[in-house]
Amino acid sequence: MAKYSTEFKMKVVKEYLESNISYKSLSDKYCIPSESVIKSWVNAYKSQGYEGLKVKRQNTQYTLEYKLNVVNLYLTGEMSYQSLANELKINNPSIIARWVNDFREKGIEGLKPKKRGRPSKMPKLPKKSTYIKIDSSENLTNSENNSLTEAQLKEKIKKLEEKNYWLQLENDAIKKR
Repeated sequence: MAKYSTEFKMKVVKEYLESNISYKSLSDKYCIPSESVIKSWVNAYKSQGYEGLKVKRQNTQYTLEYKLNVVNLYLTGEMSYQSLANELKINNPSIIARWVNDFREKGIEGLKPKKRGRPSKMPKLPKKSTYIKIDSSENLTNSENNSLTEAQLKEKIKKLEEKNYWLQLENDAIKKR
């Protein structure tokens, strides 16, 4: 549950806008720990209206293209994080600052979504395969079979039968273990 309801935020914002009360005196009056909280509420209300004060139940997921466009807007323009956030209806301007820093450090890779949660402690074992890889040159299509002579086909079949024999021996040895 949110610490402050939307109605309470609206009350404090209206009081600030309609009277000559400072952020500090409002924070003291309503026992809000920091005046910056009220500043952000007022800013959200000015830029987005009542919707800016609503408690969001889910985190907003931004696409890579959207993040890249916002970073480009910041880097090429003369706008601050706050003014850009107001224009794009992003509640928290520090999100844009984080995107810009990630972009400066890692490039586009820094803007891609990151894995969440604790990494697994289980070791990743390589998949054991009992199959022997057969050369792709041995896989012949029908058009290639037509161009081979009968002697070449017999030789190819003989090689494949020999390989099959060894694979069957290997398979039997594995089964006995």
